[in-house]
Amino acid sequence: MSRINGPYHVPANIRVDQRGITGLETAIVLIAFVVVASVFAFAVLNTGLLSSEKSKEAALGGLEETSATLSIRGKVIADANAGKTAIDTLKFNLTPASTSSEPVELSTTGAVVTYLDENQGINCQNPQAFDSDPHTAECSWSAAWLIGAGAIVDTGEQVEMTIILTNLTPLLIEKKEFSVQVKPNKGAIVIVNRTLPGELQGITALR
Repeated sequence: MSRINGPYHVPANIRVDQRGITGLETAIVLIAFVVVASVFAFAVLNTGLLSSEKSKEAALGGLEETSATLSIRGKVIADANAGKTAIDTLKFNLTPASTSSEPVELSTTGAVVTYLDENQGINCQNPQAFDSDPHTAECSWSAAWLIGAGAIVDTGEQVEMTIILTNLTPLLIEKKEFSVQVKPNKGAIVIVNRTLPGELQGITALR
């Protein structure tokens, strides 16, 4: 038996064929690309559906807000204290707006009434439960149905809102601008913004 000494040489007519390895790698890359593309497409589709659903909910919510609206009817009446140095009570009437098609709740749990001026911003109580601390700013509110009854304001009904301001710190005095906000759980916020005249009367109608 003969032996061949020295390094082993591949004859020139024998070639190393690597096409099988290259094809396998290509297949793996293609499969990975298809999987990634599928996952990405699903994520995009899912995001689009979620965004569409949220847009629909937002549009319906906005429609409910628009269709449940109260408006001020008449003037805001300010009742002063005995010395006519400050306003004790505000009264104004609310009724469903002409474009309103949904009822609005004005119960103690269905609405929040807030008083604001340059010195304070407080949520008014209902029912009234003022403490004895003169340094604690407090107000209260109540609703009385002039037309209709119950805690829901339906079309054609009218409600008188009464805001008690005797425990403000400081009190509501002449030339002062103030705001009362009625915020139902469902529906648009009613904002009453007025400025008192330079001299208070016993009863003052604020335009």
